[in-house]
Amino acid sequence: MDLVSILATVILVTTIATMIIGVGAYAAFKLRDKRKPKAKSVNTDPDAKVVREPIFLKRYIPESASQPSSDKP
Repeated sequence: MDLVSILATVILVTTIATMIIGVGAYAAFKLRDKRKPKAKSVNTDPDAKVVREPIFLKRYIPESASQPSSDKP
């Protein structure tokens, strides 16, 4: 084989592999998107308006916000 055919083969294989990896990444993204957990309902009463709480996030309240600041003159 001469150099041109070797380079053409390498470029072709690289292009095909890139497309396959791209399709696989897109499929993995869609599967991950379907698996996302839904927010859990706080109220058990079906007639009440549903209040949703975040599952993964915990609210951060800094200690200095609850106490008056002594920096101000």
